[in-house]
Amino acid sequence: MVSNKKLMGVGGGGVGEGAGAAGPWPPLPHNSPPILIVAGEASGDSHAARLVAAIREFLPDAEFLGIGGEALASQGVRLICHAGDLAVVGLSEVAGRLPAVLRALGDIRRVLQQEPPALAILVDFPDFNFWVARLAKWHGVPVMYYISPQVWAWRTYRVRTLARLVDRIAVIFPFEADFYRQRGVPAEYVGHPLRETLPEAPDRRALLTEWGLDPKRLTLALLPGSRASEVRLLLPVMLEAAKILKQAIPECQFVLPLASTVPVELVEEILGEETEDRRPKTENLKIIPGQSYQTLAAAHLALVASGTATVEAALAGTPAVIVYRVSPLTFAAARLLVRVPHAGMANLLAGERMFPELLQHYCTPELVARTVLAWIKNGERLAKLRKGLTRVITRLGGPGASRRAAEVAVELIKEKSL
Repeated sequence: MVSNKKLMGVGGGGVGEGAGAAGPWPPLPHNSPPILIVAGEASGDSHAARLVAAIREFLPDAEFLGIGGEALASQGVRLICHAGDLAVVGLSEVAGRLPAVLRALGDIRRVLQQEPPALAILVDFPDFNFWVARLAKWHGVPVMYYISPQVWAWRTYRVRTLARLVDRIAVIFPFEADFYRQRGVPAEYVGHPLRETLPEAPDRRALLTEWGLDPKRLTLALLPGSRASEVRLLLPVMLEAAKILKQAIPECQFVLPLASTVPVELVEEILGEETEDRRPKTENLKIIPGQSYQTLAAAHLALVASGTATVEAALAGTPAVIVYRVSPLTFAAARLLVRVPHAGMANLLAGERMFPELLQHYCTPELVARTVLAWIKNGERLAKLRKGLTRVITRLGGPGASRRAAEVAVELIKEKSL
């Protein structure tokens, strides 16, 4: 029996709650240099946009340019390249986008030469942003990293590169600050931006009805990631698993919240591919733009790509199965370099394998469907899960991450201007 109950906790501890008053910074001089900001996938774009808004509370005349998606564009950031053109994961996957990556780095280099920014803010997206950091350092532009690469998890040697290239890191997990400081990297814990951005828990019945779905039916959310490369590898697996689940539980229905950085044409192409029995990849699938958290909160269970969505699922109180695939080359490298016991951030924060993880050759439609069915049949496991979710919520700290990160950014700008 699937529980409809959702655990919506209020975190405590860690970073202080609330915004506080603006700092004693004078306004920027007329025609002051712009601020460069570079974000990748949809979550980074969203967090970067809130950071831009928070910086403007301190520096109303600040101008921004850089790389991002619709969220940054809506904040008036002048985009020199769209993040969707660069959103890739892994070593071999980058090669396919190499021309676009090189063009974007060339655009960044021209900006640094012709319109030197007051500060370069890098948001996650390490495989690209490390190169931006090198360019910025070469041109004498201070660098702030917000939502740092997870060097504590794998490729730990990169911390030496960060120490050399980055002036300040604003981290979102409490253990990250100690990790960086012990290795000579100035870091400040600002809290997780999800805690300030997630909407109120939706009325699931009203939401599903609005989407043309039946609130009484078992609802599964499909979140294949925010990069085209992730969707290309994971969505077919999710759709085939959905077909198996549909056969086992005919009343199943599925919701796919499409990230803004994923081309609609790619999903249509995957859905349009014929299966061996010439039947649709799945029935009762509703695709909606964005609204990943609302979808998770409305769903009974979810299939999620390893990443931010695992934390969103924890905050929504929704049982999730974590799936992930990369190229064989990338996976082989990861096995040598990973230093943590879990792939999902929600599991790392909980300190246990709270959500099942089906990675690489375990990421098959049959295993995914079997794991979901095991969740549905195990009420005791669901009850235990909610205790783990409470730990995750507590460890994310309180709201106000964007404002605290903005204070770090403004301090760096003012230090340069002195």
